[in-house]
Amino acid sequence: MGLKIEKVQFQKIRPTYLAALIPTAVAINFAGVAIRQYLGVPLFLDSGGTFLATFIGGPWIGFLVAVLQAVATALLINPTLILTFLATGVYAIMIGYAAKYSITRSWLGLILTLIVTIPIASVVSSYVYTYAFGGFTGTSYDILAAVLVKASGELFTGIFLKDLITGFLDKIVIVAIVMAILRVLPAQFRYLTPLKAESDDSSDL
Repeated sequence: MGLKIEKVQFQKIRPTYLAALIPTAVAINFAGVAIRQYLGVPLFLDSGGTFLATFIGGPWIGFLVAVLQAVATALLINPTLILTFLATGVYAIMIGYAAKYSITRSWLGLILTLIVTIPIASVVSSYVYTYAFGGFTGTSYDILAAVLVKASGELFTGIFLKDLITGFLDKIVIVAIVMAILRVLPAQFRYLTPLKAESDDSSDL
């Protein structure tokens, strides 16, 4: 559970594996969006693939997944959604570099990384949703957003509070899903996560 900081290297990924990882990660993000729309839950669920790619390939692979996700969403749903990569990209960069310095190899480090990252990403997403969508997007978030805008008296503040609350709830779910996926992948892909101990045990077998 302790926090230890040391610079480590991401696993080198073969081009064929990378070619499979990136579209798979984008597909996971889309699956999250589909689940959100079907269930109508007030969560994003659109960054699971980005988190997975970041833990495996590093911050810039995760960032690439975020960009490709935004491009695909813009082409298939709404062109203005191209801007959504900004917030998701923040997660890829910050979590990726935290992993690079081994911070995410403990639950404490991962939790602290999320505590720092979520407010920053929420500021970015709040600017996007406030100025690109007028604060409301026609989703299940709008009820919560309306309540918080009314309570705060400011559009941006209300949207930020909405993104902050849903961001923490969303990332709890996302991290649980990503860790479950990593458990079934080869041990080397768990090396920069709190599942590192399991990877070490596997390597001793």
